[in-house]
Amino acid sequence: MLQIYRKYFLYFLILVYVSGAIGFVLNPDFFLPFTPFTLVYTSFVFLIYQPIHNVKYVISFIAVAIIGFVSEVIGVKTGMVFGEYSYGTTLGYKFLEVPLTISLNWALLASACILIASYLSSHKVVVSIVSAILATSVDFLIEQVAPNLGFWRFNEGMPGWHNYLGWLGVSFIAALLFTPVLKTGNKRIALAIIALQILFFLYIYLIS
Repeated sequence: MLQIYRKYFLYFLILVYVSGAIGFVLNPDFFLPFTPFTLVYTSFVFLIYQPIHNVKYVISFIAVAIIGFVSEVIGVKTGMVFGEYSYGTTLGYKFLEVPLTISLNWALLASACILIASYLSSHKVVVSIVSAILATSVDFLIEQVAPNLGFWRFNEGMPGWHNYLGWLGVSFIAALLFTPVLKTGNKRIALAIIALQILFFLYIYLIS
């Protein structure tokens, strides 16, 4: 059933991002609370295009989510992983001071970047390196608008090299561990979703 309608879910996702981009200009206070739901829906659309009938794929996706969440908890509590920062309220309910949606975002971003990187190579290490660079690049873009959107804020204002080294490290480890399974997914939807996110946050950055 999902395979029949999944293209319509994708069309609606595109509409969500377009309307969100317009909404952030016209009435950001109204649209910001929908951010957690957008993240969940984006992950849903991504997953219905993936081999979720494969138990190994589902376990790998969840494992990356857990790795991301644990690294964020350590990061928020100690400042050791990404630097000293704290989360705002925009991303929804927090557990141990970290929004639960962040774990989903880690799994989505890492999985999508692995698929895109696998366009270039089938070698696990190469895919892991490229996907880590791509994921960190997306984070670099989001960092430019995160404080204004109430996502998170670094104690010193903007993140430094510590944050990006942390992103490279965590993304690389996650990819190295789970690339053999996660690269079996749908590359086109991964490219589409990453493109949507890049275009959305680039637009928000340019108008802010």
